[in-house]
Amino acid sequence: MIKPSVREALSFPRIAWDRRLVGIVLSLLVAGVVWVAPLPGALSAEGRKTLAVTLFTVIWWSFNVAPPAYTTLLMLLAYLLLGLATPELVFRLWTLPLLWLIIGAFLIAAAVTKSGLAQRVAYFFMLRYATSYRTLIVLAFALGLVLSLLIPHPFPRALLVMAVMAAIIRNARVGPADAAALGLAVFVATTATSTILLTGDSTLNLAAVGFSGVAVGWLTWMKYMAVPGIVASAAMLGLFLLVFRQQSPLVIDRAALTADRDRLGPISRRELVTLGWVSAALLFWITDFLHHIDPAWVALGAVVGLSMPVVGDVLESEDISTGVNWPIIFFVMGALAIGTVGKATGMSDWLAASLLPATPPANPHVFAALVGGVTMAIHMVLGSALACMSIVAPPMVHYAATTGMNPLVPALIVYT
Repeated sequence: MIKPSVREALSFPRIAWDRRLVGIVLSLLVAGVVWVAPLPGALSAEGRKTLAVTLFTVIWWSFNVAPPAYTTLLMLLAYLLLGLATPELVFRLWTLPLLWLIIGAFLIAAAVTKSGLAQRVAYFFMLRYATSYRTLIVLAFALGLVLSLLIPHPFPRALLVMAVMAAIIRNARVGPADAAALGLAVFVATTATSTILLTGDSTLNLAAVGFSGVAVGWLTWMKYMAVPGIVASAAMLGLFLLVFRQQSPLVIDRAALTADRDRLGPISRRELVTLGWVSAALLFWITDFLHHIDPAWVALGAVVGLSMPVVGDVLESEDISTGVNWPIIFFVMGALAIGTVGKATGMSDWLAASLLPATPPANPHVFAALVGGVTMAIHMVLGSALACMSIVAPPMVHYAATTGMNPLVPALIVYT
């Protein structure tokens, strides 16, 4: 007789394989139907093949048939082998500042995190303003915004704030319900506040810019997204406080929190150097309207400075491999390739003509509702925000372009 523990261990691979098998079968069926079945409208043979390959890939992403980065490489390989696009078009992202800003943002985040600067900032705010359950939730949102100035990626920010929050929860002996709510607040806050600054999320924010095809500076992003981002963050904060009310007493152990902060020691040279380079980068980003240096080159300049002897010594050789999330880089490359190849083969035009009204609504509110509704429906099916944007944004940008609308508008509606 097989022991229950052994039986359970043997069942996990089967469950995983069943899900992947469904994805493989479904992707082959969908791609096959698109490849041979009659479709409405005038879709070229290249556009039909692009649609088949793209839907095949999206299904693999959704069912996690293979790691997304490898699925992306499979899609790009199919584009090339089927003659749908040239290597220059498929891998165009590598020649754009957008990609290098993403890479630079990852490395800046690595420097700020490993130097201890971000953790010191988190303790600074917590020690001064954390007095109750409600203030902890408010601080989660405040730190999400403040740390987005230092760490241009939401995941390291959330993990860092969560580490400090976990220490507070542990020392205060918070009840399970309140502890779960405080942990959730950190991740909700990180999501909401990431929209305010261009470098708040070095993946989704920059992907939205890439889909629009418009060059966007740091202040230009704030012009479009700062107010909506702040309003959305405030609304989410209010709803969170309303829904997740305090269930048990909470007394913050300030002595324990101070002891944790003191273990960091006095501010180090690494922290000061990191603060200097990040502050310089922020200054150049904010004043890009004066010097017109692309934010990507500013980010790379800060990264190089952080690695230099004497003036840096923060980033090291291994940070290139460990500090940059390369699977995400490949995923972004594939998502933007869908837009460029889809436009070149006519797939994006066909999707817009087939799925949307012939004429975009003149009322901007109706247009926003249409784009937002389609995006939410597809997002509910796909799950991945980036995969959803890769499918929806290119046809929506083309659709809006027929009215002379700024391409950034539909791209940002899809993004939000």
